[in-house]
Amino acid sequence: MRKPNRRSKGGFTLMEVTLGCALLSVVAYKAHGAMRSASDGLDQETQRAFIEDQARRVLRQVGFAIMGSNRESLLPSSTAPSSTNDLTYRVNLGIQDGAVVWSDLNKVAMDPEALRVFHATNPGDTDEQRVYWTNLVAPYLEGEIPNGMDDNGNGLIDETGLSFAINGNSVTIFLTLQRLMDDGTSFVDTVSTVVTCRNLGEE
Repeated sequence: MRKPNRRSKGGFTLMEVTLGCALLSVVAYKAHGAMRSASDGLDQETQRAFIEDQARRVLRQVGFAIMGSNRESLLPSSTAPSSTNDLTYRVNLGIQDGAVVWSDLNKVAMDPEALRVFHATNPGDTDEQRVYWTNLVAPYLEGEIPNGMDDNGNGLIDETGLSFAINGNSVTIFLTLQRLMDDGTSFVDTVSTVVTCRNLGEE
């Protein structure tokens, strides 16, 4: 009589277990790589969206501030190809006894050392008050380097990350924000707009 095959009652051989572990390791490694790649891509999109959103928000804040100003109070009065990274101005608060009432001096500017954009009331005085709108402003506008030339073709020379150029009652505002990541990745967004000073009466 033929004896039954004892091997059918046994488990996996050592070779089979080793091969299975190796295959599982390869699958796990590839799955981890795919998940990490997807995570990195999502993080980059998040950072890019953050910079774009902040650039547009700050541009709106700067634009609204300048729109409410009196054109004759804008200093310095920089016209293309020159530009400035700060503007001081006054706002019409209304009429009292037949005369225009003007606000205290206001200022919107870029701090070139701290790379911040801020709004200040009574700039330079002991009671100056500042509100910082962003700390991600670039040293120079995208595509521009300090060489006395118009490198980015916008009609201005050596403009900084926040720049103003005045043309009549209109002010062109340029803004470049950038964020540098630990891995060397850089996210940059440049926006611009033209606003018209609404308060044109004399001080």
